[in-house]
Parts: sequence; structure tokens; C-alpha cells
Amino acid sequence: MDVTTALGLTTGVVTVHEALNTNWVARSDLDLVRVVDPPADSWHALHVAGFRVHPSWITWTATVGPSEEAFLERLSGKERRSVRAGQRFVAEHGIATKVVTPLDAQSFDAFGVLYEEQIGAMPHGVPYATMERDEILAQGEDYFAVMAYDADDLVGACVCRIRRDTSTVLIRFATTAPGSRQQRLVRAMYMRAFQTAREMGHTDISLGTDPALYGHMTRPGLFSFKAGLCFTPVPARLFGTTMDDPDEATMVLRLDKLTDPSLLVTYQPAGTAPITRHTPLRLTVLTGDLDTDVSPYGAPFLAGTDLLLVP
Repeated sequence: MDVTTALGLTTGVVTVHEALNTNWVARSDLDLVRVVDPPADSWHALHVAGFRVHPSWITWTATVGPSEEAFLERLSGKERRSVRAGQRFVAEHGIATKVVTPLDAQSFDAFGVLYEEQIGAMPHGVPYATMERDEILAQGEDYFAVMAYDADDLVGACVCRIRRDTSTVLIRFATTAPGSRQQRLVRAMYMRAFQTAREMGHTDISLGTDPALYGHMTRPGLFSFKAGLCFTPVPARLFGTTMDDPDEATMVLRLDKLTDPSLLVTYQPAGTAPITRHTPLRLTVLTGDLDTDVSPYGAPFLAGTDLLLVP
């Protein structure tokens, strides 16, 4: 077993044999244990043993639709009202949104100031965007940004990549200033990005790529936010992103370093068929409380939701 600690989370990486023949309850030194790229014929046994097989990263996708009205028609009444509230908030507070295309260094660096401040406030945040600054700017023709200004002050921005090979606009990174009614502003910026995708003639949009485990680097609320906008996750390695790590089987042993509940997007146990963009997904809710309400995490793309008790 290889033991690593990253961002405060201690993980044991094991073989299938070790996974199935070890008393993991006794390992109080680990937060979770993981098998990387488990063979398909081991999935059932791993599931019975308490592991859940899942993509390592997921990418959220949707069709952009012919118009904003058509896009909003897909949403629940509550989510539609939230989007409209975000747009009213921007209008009533005089916040102007501007599309910068192609992306230039000045705009990216202005975004980076807000982004690093926001990431720095997270317990386990990683500033992926600014880490990739040179690479992104070298491909500036394939990127644009939506910038939100309150007078001369930048209060929000999202950096979008244009995937011409798949006719997709991918919102890779988004950030807002503290105290700027973040969810409302983000929704307004996303609607502007979606409209830009339509104007460019692209058919699909993406809300980016996340770890399949919500509760460490990302929070369960992010899952609910993206699902509420009627996006569907697919394994990131099938989408052609840089997050092309293989599938994993994970058992969470304790929630000390995770949120309670945490969420894990997993595959629907269904034999050994090859994984595709259409493979059914389930949601495993990891919690120390059997009375945890799982209803906030429902989504139409889920084949089911499981509640898994973590002692």
C-alpha cells in the first residue's frame, strides 16, 4: 500500500487483492482507501466490500439551446427564478458585463487577483487557473472571458475555453469578489457566457471539470448548483480534458477532513460493459447520520441515490 497525504487528506492506494482482504475499519490513520483503474471484473466484489467505483474527474455538459428562453425552459421553476434574480441583481446594481475575446494577459491577470483571493480562503483550494497562466495565454485565441464590473471595480469573471473540435464552450474557471452576492453574480455571468457561445455558433456548453468526490476540494453545494442548471456529468477522460486519470474504486473511512455529508458520483453497477458518456451514474451520499436528507442532491441524470454510513 502506498500512503499519500495531499491537501490534508490521507489516502491509501492499494491493489484489488489488498482492498478485498484488509480490515479497513482498523485503519484509523487513513481518511480513505483507493484502487486505481480496477479491472471491470472486480467491480462487483469491490462494491460488496464497501468500495464505490467512479470516474476520478467529471465534466459537466449541456446543449446551449437556440436561445436563453429555450435554455431556461429546461430548468425547474425555482432555478429559473434564481437565474432571473441574478440578472435583476446585476441590472439593479449597475454591474456591467463585458466579453473579452480573445483572452489577453491584462484581463486574465485581473481575473487572477480575484481568483487567488477566493481560492486562498478555501480550506483545500488549489489555484489551477493561475498555475496554468502561461499555457492559457499561449492559447488566447481559444479563450474568452466574461468580466463583471461595478463602476471601475472588477467584481467577477469567468474564463472560457472554446473547443472547436466539439463545438463546445467550456467555462473553466469562475470567481467573484467577497460580498458580491456570489451565486447571483455567477448565474448572470454564466448566462452571458452561454449567449456568447450561441453567437459564436457553438452547440454545447460545459461548466467545467470537478473531482467526483464533493466534500474536500469542492463542496456538495457545487454539485447541486450545476445539477440545478440541468447539466449532466460525464467522465472527464471521455471529454478530452487534461483530467484524464483512470477510474477509481474508493472507500471513505472517516469524514474528519471531509464535509458531512460528502457526495461521490459513481457508476451504476451494471456488469462489465465499457464506460461511455451514456453509462448510468449514481450518487453516494457519505454521512455519519442515517437521518441525513438526500433530497437536495436529486438530479434527473441519476439512476439512483445511496446513503452510505461512515462511522
